[in-house]
Amino acid sequence: MFLLCLAAGCRLPGSSTLPDTPKDAMISTNIEAKFAEDQQGGLSGIIVTTEEGTVTLTGTVRRAERKARAAELARQVKGVRRVKNDLEIRADPAP
Repeated sequence: MFLLCLAAGCRLPGSSTLPDTPKDAMISTNIEAKFAEDQQGGLSGIIVTTEEGTVTLTGTVRRAERKARAAELARQVKGVRRVKNDLEIRADPAP
C-alpha cells in the first residue's frame, strides 16, 4: 500500500502541497515587515493572520487607498495564495 501511494504521488498527512512555500508564520512576518517599511505609513496597526497561504487583514485604516495598498503589499509576499481584506476605513473625526 505504501509503495502504491508513493508511486501515485500521494502525500503523507501534514505535508505541504507546495514544498517551497514559506510557512504561514513567516508569511505573516514578511507582510508585517512590508507594512512597516511602507513610505506612506498608516499600516502598522493591521493584524495579519495566515492559514495555508490565505492571508486575512483586520483592523482599521484612515483611507480607502491605505486599504488597497495593504492588500497590494500582502500579495507581493512569496507564499501568499489569497488575501482576504477585512480592513475597515475609519477617518479621524472632524475637530
